[in-house]
Amino acid sequence: MSKLYIDATVPLRWGPHPPVGIPRVESAIVRQALRNNAGPSKGKSARQVRFFMINRNGEARFLDRRELAYLGDLVEGRAAAVESGAGESVLARTRLVLKSIRAGAAATGKEFDRVSASYISGRNDRRGIAYQAAKTFIRVAKLVGGRRAPAFAAPGPDPLLDPDAACFISTAGLHALASSGRGDGIAARLATILHDLIPLDHPKLVDRSHARNFEKDVAWMFGHCERIITVSAHTAETARRYSGENGVETAPSIAVSRLGSFLKEGLRHKPLEPVPALAGRRFALYCSTIEIRKNHLMLLKVWSRLIPEFGERLPKLVFCGRWGWMNDEVEAYLAAHPELESHLVQLSDMSDAELGWLYAHADFGLYPSRAEGWGLGAAECLDFGLPVLISETPSLSEATQGLMPITGMDDEEGWTALVRRAVEDPTFLQELTARIATGYLPISETRFSSRVLSLVAGEMPDVPALPQSASPKSALPRLSPWRPAQRMEGPPRMETLAGT
Repeated sequence: MSKLYIDATVPLRWGPHPPVGIPRVESAIVRQALRNNAGPSKGKSARQVRFFMINRNGEARFLDRRELAYLGDLVEGRAAAVESGAGESVLARTRLVLKSIRAGAAATGKEFDRVSASYISGRNDRRGIAYQAAKTFIRVAKLVGGRRAPAFAAPGPDPLLDPDAACFISTAGLHALASSGRGDGIAARLATILHDLIPLDHPKLVDRSHARNFEKDVAWMFGHCERIITVSAHTAETARRYSGENGVETAPSIAVSRLGSFLKEGLRHKPLEPVPALAGRRFALYCSTIEIRKNHLMLLKVWSRLIPEFGERLPKLVFCGRWGWMNDEVEAYLAAHPELESHLVQLSDMSDAELGWLYAHADFGLYPSRAEGWGLGAAECLDFGLPVLISETPSLSEATQGLMPITGMDDEEGWTALVRRAVEDPTFLQELTARIATGYLPISETRFSSRVLSLVAGEMPDVPALPQSASPKSALPRLSPWRPAQRMEGPPRMETLAGT
């Protein structure tokens, strides 16, 4: 039985704030590997996984005892999280960030700096003097905190030099290896996850510098990894096309481990936290970073068209996500359409309990994205039984298992008609909810992560992650009777997700 080493660079760089997208997925893999270590020693689970991180210069090292303990606190949600900060004083927010840095966040990356600066300054748009000052303060505090960290025994040899090891390489670790140019002398068998090839297939939808860096990362991946694990069949198809078009001499094996979503599973038996601004209101939900690829502009245009038609009967449009790159069109449209101000709610840095409440109480979800490797937010909708209207991006149909209505990403008339129907025709949403109840097969975090770890270790063949019955369906199931849950009235209540 070969040794199994897991790169934990992503959660350590992300730090103690709610993970989204890729950090949520890769934190799940680390969490399951840690739980396997702590579980009963039976069969294959007897293997003790070791954890390492890759520094920005491409050097890899095993975690010491302090880092390993902190990693466990991070992925299990025990570390004090930098979240929305509503109702807290600036001093209280600053103390929490400093506490996080002393606990181990001194090694985090720039996203922690940005999130914490937004948290302290109260500027979710990440602009202004207060935000910049807070970011500078945090970086100085990290430098000081890193120097004060206690020293433990040397972490040992470079894990990538072990010829008897199979190593999972995270996206952040792979980027460090590619940027540093490290490649010769690596003896371990490497496997990694490919979430998508969007920066190569759709360069106009991403920042130019990110596209250049991503191209280098992918070239390194195909040149040095023995196995590439994709999160969807669609991404696997694009990966095989890339390999053929670029003449990869020794192509890595490509396996699929369909992603699913893990938010609801992580909230089992935990109370949901109401979002006061939306308690007792109707709203439609889009959970995603606000950037050009996610196509928020389409929804703004649709709501502008429907406001005169429905007035206050139109559900609030909720954007739950941070501001990303290339969103000038969204900002310009909002400035030119003041009527949207009272119909749009923008949220960011929500805790998992708050995010779960949004999914549990929205009228319907929205996902008009132009390109996706999977579409985590769309799958999260279905996990909570929430109908979601999606664009024609192939992976979104795969993530929602062919159950949800699809509209062209640039079809403004189509989106307007679909949202109008969702607003005024209750039977439409009832039918979609019934489809989810009778046809949707959720993929658990344990199932996804166990498959990934088995693929990394070479214990599982490269076969599809789901049985054929769970593939996108051309024939939808018959609809069963459905009654809507009573809408919440009065003060927000606390709820618990149980039996999921």
